[in-house]
Amino acid sequence: MYKYTKILSILTIPLAALVIFFTGGGHGTYLPFLFIFPFGLLGSFFNEKVFFTFFVVGLLQLPLYGFLLDKFAVKKGFPVVIGIHVICMFIVFILKREDFF
Repeated sequence: MYKYTKILSILTIPLAALVIFFTGGGHGTYLPFLFIFPFGLLGSFFNEKVFFTFFVVGLLQLPLYGFLLDKFAVKKGFPVVIGIHVICMFIVFILKREDFF
């Protein structure tokens, strides 16, 4: 039960570490952040603190995807999850702040 929620919850930890490594404490690139956790960057447009929104919103993103995949069949849920993810990526890329890229 909740197979994908568990898998994506566990996968969130190493992916978050990888993204934080590439951001270099604000001196690196935010592109991996954009591709993996667009919800975290989307929240930064409303709040100046990127890491605050990352930990509040971004870390809940993958477990939420897993929950959607478990709740609805993977065949139905996967296109919805990919669609939501891609739309959020485009919104962040369009509204990008100069200090991100």
